[in-house]
Amino acid sequence: MSDEYDIYDIFDTAHSCHHPSEEKHVTRVRCRDWVLPVVFVPGVMGSNLVNERRGERWRLDSTWSALGWFFKDAKERNEILNPDETEVDPEGAIPHGLNRSWKTAEGETIPNEALMKARGWGELGSMVYGEFLVWLENWLNLPDDISAADSIPITQLVGLVRDDVSLPEDFDATVNGWLKTLTRYHFPVHACGYNWLQSNADSADALAQRVDAIIDGYRRAGMGCDRVILLTHSMGGLVARYYSEVDGGNASMLGVVHGVMPTNGAAAFYRRMKCGTEGGFFTSHIMGATARETTAVLASAPGPLQLVPTPAYGRHWLQIRRNGQAIRSLPEGDDPYTAIYLEREQWWGMLEPALANPELTGSNGPDREKKVQGEWDKYAELIRNEVKVFHKKMANRFNPNTYLFYSDSPDHMSYGAVIWRGRESGYSRHLWKAAQSRPHYNQYRLAMETDRHGHERVYRYEIGEPEDPGDGTVPSRSSRAGAEHARRTLAVATEHQSAYDNAEARWFVLGAILEMAQQWQ
Repeated sequence: MSDEYDIYDIFDTAHSCHHPSEEKHVTRVRCRDWVLPVVFVPGVMGSNLVNERRGERWRLDSTWSALGWFFKDAKERNEILNPDETEVDPEGAIPHGLNRSWKTAEGETIPNEALMKARGWGELGSMVYGEFLVWLENWLNLPDDISAADSIPITQLVGLVRDDVSLPEDFDATVNGWLKTLTRYHFPVHACGYNWLQSNADSADALAQRVDAIIDGYRRAGMGCDRVILLTHSMGGLVARYYSEVDGGNASMLGVVHGVMPTNGAAAFYRRMKCGTEGGFFTSHIMGATARETTAVLASAPGPLQLVPTPAYGRHWLQIRRNGQAIRSLPEGDDPYTAIYLEREQWWGMLEPALANPELTGSNGPDREKKVQGEWDKYAELIRNEVKVFHKKMANRFNPNTYLFYSDSPDHMSYGAVIWRGRESGYSRHLWKAAQSRPHYNQYRLAMETDRHGHERVYRYEIGEPEDPGDGTVPSRSSRAGAEHARRTLAVATEHQSAYDNAEARWFVLGAILEMAQQWQ
């Protein structure tokens, strides 16, 4: 919030003159205009963070700001991205390109950069979300001399009803109603960054405070405002659902639009813990290309840990095959926590505790095992008390006015299942023991196992490529989950991080906002 400008008292309102019969003067009364704020909630890693102790930042302002992470090792990542030492950094870059400017009640023009910074835009990675925020602000708040009906390509809004068997007979009337709604209300676009290292339940509390502040701000400015529309990306959908359905925030919401939400989790998260980040060379090295780099951050971060597949994700998504034959398929029941996340004795268990603290890798000090046990205990507590409990509270709960879009594209294959494929390595027992002291925390693991004849052999296991359609991160089986609770859904072909760059998704979002607004008041 800017101390220099009142960012809420910026909308022109009508006035009328009252002349009560018992009074001899005319009273000029301000009519109540209505504001319907749209609040964008980003995905994991999409909020800018600063380490309060070190002063170092996670920022996605541009390729250059992200490039510094290309060279950071596991120890640096562990120290900077500490959930207990980080907070949201509001000083990120503000994108340009807004088509109109705003004035204070005194008639002073507010610089767009100052206004959008005060609305929280600087809390988000500009290189990921900046262009879309500008696009949405421009379409929802057209200059006074531009007609919405002449500006918006009506056919693009067909995306909102694409899931219908046929277009409704009154489609033209429906769209005209949306366009009138666009001129009837003010739709300021706000953003709410959050500390994505902390629990999504804590982030939901931060969202609640932001929504309350926004509504209160417009009310103090004399505007009618009692609801917001939430717009989310990826993990931001989990934050919004927790706020809405667990914390009771739905009373302050008109509805929500979710984009590529990992509704029931994403198996890619397991892959990242074991082998580093999937995807292109640049992206993987920024986010952590090896298990050393990713585990050093994720093992102590409840927010990302809550992205692991939930019981609702289904069974048998972790598969281990040897010489082409399936030898294990997990979870066999509805408890992935015990079967996978808290499995410590088997090489395929999700956490290798020595990687949680970079100082322990390669160390052989007398208290090493005690420290390794301490890292495991902290992680196990997070799984039991933060991850499992969060999943249980969120299960099958959605805002009653939900819209969602997801990617179901064979061009963006995703890890619906994670498959380890093993083959005999030719290592002797002696060489295998020696290999255990060397780092191999990328795509493969070595394991001494007994074959079907009872002979001990060393096998090399590697994670295969993703095989399910999706967005490259979240398989469609998870992101479309909950569709039966949504008013409308839309399947598009997009990559996860750039979901809001997709034209169909953008028009779907705009149509959803206008349809919700038409129901209001």
